[in-house]
Amino acid sequence: MRWLLILAFCAANALCAQDADAFARARDRKSPRALDSWMKRELHEHRKGKQITSPGSSYTSHSATYDTLVAWLRQQPGVVDAEWDRCIGKLDLWPGHSTIGVQVRLGGVVRERCYTLQEGRPGTLKLPGWRPKVRKTREELKLVGVRQCAGFVVEQRGYCAGLSR
Repeated sequence: MRWLLILAFCAANALCAQDADAFARARDRKSPRALDSWMKRELHEHRKGKQITSPGSSYTSHSATYDTLVAWLRQQPGVVDAEWDRCIGKLDLWPGHSTIGVQVRLGGVVRERCYTLQEGRPGTLKLPGWRPKVRKTREELKLVGVRQCAGFVVEQRGYCAGLSR
């Protein structure tokens, strides 16, 4: 009965989904690749987004996924700061792109990593061959790039502070 209550609470609260022990193990390995692997696995688990319906149409939004992941990362020991590019004006082209930046202390050195995400995956049509595959488009996140980016988090904070004035 107790586990059922915990599962019900975690299903309602998106912050329970992240595994603090796995993040701590990745951070303690003092390797950016371990952190990248954890982030890739975490984004894959929460790739679906939230379906928003309006009278004319419906679409998938990933803002809640980014917000909960960044808020959870800020609470972890060893993380200096985290932010995503929510305040930058982007073109409304499908599939969209967003970037999450994390400043984390690895082995006594503060490193800043950026994770570029594609918000949707186009379908494929492979005609030649005996078994052609037709795959429909999917509204899910895909990690397309990881890079070291100094100053990304501070830059995003500046953009958001400029919009609130």
